Amino acid sequence: MAKWMLRRTTADIVNLSRQAGIPPVLARILAVRGYKTPEMIKDFISDEYSLADPLLFTDMDKAIQTTYQAIAGQKKIAIFGDYDADGIMSTVILQRTLSSLGANVSYYIPNREEEGYGLNISAIDKLHEQGIELIIACDNGISAFAEIEHANDLGIDTIILDHHAVFVDEEGQGRQILPPATAVVDAKRTDCQYPFKQYCAAGLCYRFSEALYAYCQQDWSVLRESLLPLATIATVCDLVDLDADNRYLVKKGLPLITKSNNIGLNALLSVTNLKDKKIDTYHIGFILGPCINASGRLDIADIAVELFLTDDAAIAQKHAQLLLELNEKRKRLTEEGTKLALRDINEQNLDQNKIIVLHCPQILESVAGIVAGKVKERYHKPVIIIAGDKEVLHGSCRSIENYNIFEGLQSCQEYLVTFGGHPMAAGLSIERIKVTDFANRINSLCELSNDDMEAIYRIDCQLSPVEANLTLARQLNLLAPYGKGNTKPLFADKGLSIEKITLVGRDEKVMRLLLRDQKGWLAELINFSDKEKMQNLLNSVNEEYWSSLLVGKSKEIVKLDIIYAVSVNSFNGKDSAQLQLIDFRLSK
Repeated sequence: MAKWMLRRTTADIVNLSRQAGIPPVLARILAVRGYKTPEMIKDFISDEYSLADPLLFTDMDKAIQTTYQAIAGQKKIAIFGDYDADGIMSTVILQRTLSSLGANVSYYIPNREEEGYGLNISAIDKLHEQGIELIIACDNGISAFAEIEHANDLGIDTIILDHHAVFVDEEGQGRQILPPATAVVDAKRTDCQYPFKQYCAAGLCYRFSEALYAYCQQDWSVLRESLLPLATIATVCDLVDLDADNRYLVKKGLPLITKSNNIGLNALLSVTNLKDKKIDTYHIGFILGPCINASGRLDIADIAVELFLTDDAAIAQKHAQLLLELNEKRKRLTEEGTKLALRDINEQNLDQNKIIVLHCPQILESVAGIVAGKVKERYHKPVIIIAGDKEVLHGSCRSIENYNIFEGLQSCQEYLVTFGGHPMAAGLSIERIKVTDFANRINSLCELSNDDMEAIYRIDCQLSPVEANLTLARQLNLLAPYGKGNTKPLFADKGLSIEKITLVGRDEKVMRLLLRDQKGWLAELINFSDKEKMQNLLNSVNEEYWSSLLVGKSKEIVKLDIIYAVSVNSFNGKDSAQLQLIDFRLSK
């Protein structure tokens, strides 16, 4: 059972509301999230936020000058990207930018199954044979020490535009270790002066493009309108914090998605039935993003890159339809892989460990990360899924708030061939014979407590669902876009009695609950996934209680505490407040 925590604040909500010019409920939500002054609140909700100068990124000036010289000298440039949505959008942004400036540029995305993540010696040799003189690595490169050395030996200049964690010399003075590239642009560098550290790679490439256009004294405004939707999609998909710069990019970019002149993006919107809808972060994270990711997982990522680069509507439609079909296949493989993982974890009692490390040969490497995420949600523990049946295996890691998985891997790097990533998500390669020793070692070093591994709902405000009306739902849009670092507000209330439950949907898995608050007022909430949990909870009180509520004839009064979210539901041109039941428990 998840832990419920009501966020608290010492701020004077009434005065804060008045001075910031927002409703008290919004003032409370922002105050408990750390925005405790009128100035901080106004900055958060304002459209006047300003991005800092991209030249504040350490080595950005070197990266710009090197690229400019390569363009001017008509040197062959290769963009070396990655096969996920962030890497794909980074590649597209750079390809479009450099092409528009007249560069002799091509791109290279490694094959997930054959090459794995990031720069590799074989690919660099291929690019050298093609006469490439400059490689720009985007969404990878920060851990490519040997590969950059090899490029240097071949006389190839390298630029790294990455956002992954920088390696630290743990045996020395904790100093950062950087690959010997011509320029290494990464906000995670300890010597980086740029104030915001949480860009995804595509966001960083977007700022690089802006700086390059300024250096070339070209008009950035037209290209900006074309590239910002791509950076927006990547920012949401890569689950970086949606505050400060990222919030600005997504807030400005969302309205441009359906207005985009990108033929491929329009084709993808069309096949996913989003063409005429108002796009928000949900549509990106759960519809568009998975389709883009599917190409790199189950085929070659070039399909998605070409989708966003093509000017041919027929080709765009073909690629978009293929991505849609690949994503459906990915869903099936993920479901199968998750079942296999849960079975093996149960049989091997791996859920008793603080960190679940599972090698499952039947799981495809391409869906290992998604499976790891599903397993993490089930157990609320860090999870490492190692897939395949080769001598050198590849694994994906997903973690929880209280455990930095990148640091965990770094502390066990003697067992690994390669690794890299972020505190919450990472990847690794490992020899098959070392998996057991690695699992034992990373668990022995883990200091997570039982409390650390409890799922937590952080409640922003106690509020009767009767008060959560359409006006509030619309006001909450001021706080959007929502995502990691700026989650959708959660409300809670105690002691509500259930009047009736109605099951709807194709398989009757969706519940509509009519609840009565302590003042006697009625409110309707909807829940999409917890029918079985609700049925078991109510039948634990009285085995006939569930069935009696389905027909609205229960004489027994059982009260619930609830957590819910509020949004605007638009249907047939009419707006209403939709209250989604997130969690519930019996009142004490």
